[in-house]
Amino acid sequence: MRIVVATFCALFILGFTWLYQQTLAENQLPERDSVSELIAESYHLRITATFDAGLDPFAEDVSEAASLSISYEGKAIFTENQAIPAGKVIECDLELEIPPGKNEFLVQMSPANAAEAIPKAVQVELFRRGFDQPLESRTIWAGANDSLVVGRVPFEVPESAVPE
Repeated sequence: MRIVVATFCALFILGFTWLYQQTLAENQLPERDSVSELIAESYHLRITATFDAGLDPFAEDVSEAASLSISYEGKAIFTENQAIPAGKVIECDLELEIPPGKNEFLVQMSPANAAEAIPKAVQVELFRRGFDQPLESRTIWAGANDSLVVGRVPFEVPESAVPE
């Protein structure tokens, strides 16, 4: 009799677990609507590094190596292919079509002398074109032995900006 009761309890628990998983999967809302409208936005980036940046010696294709690369959704939107001295402010204007909600830029900078055992930092300020206050201000840090400084700069595009 105990085996029958144990089997019934196990089937009962497994049945409710399966039902819960099915209900949970059906009620998952996507984070971003796949057919949402894209908003044309103008941004201005101001980037300053505490180290001398140079071409990435570890790039897969040396002819396309960059000292600074900014990507959005896996696509490079800005690259600098020359050495950048420490403290020099790099400014770039970006015209993008992006969906409302959470977005982010990926910033990569390559130290000219990766053998230097000093911590490295890159200050990134993101502005909406025409505004004085930064939308986002991030400092990306790397350890003393890191050969690449990589970080994300998240920002949000409000839903109210969608034209009706």
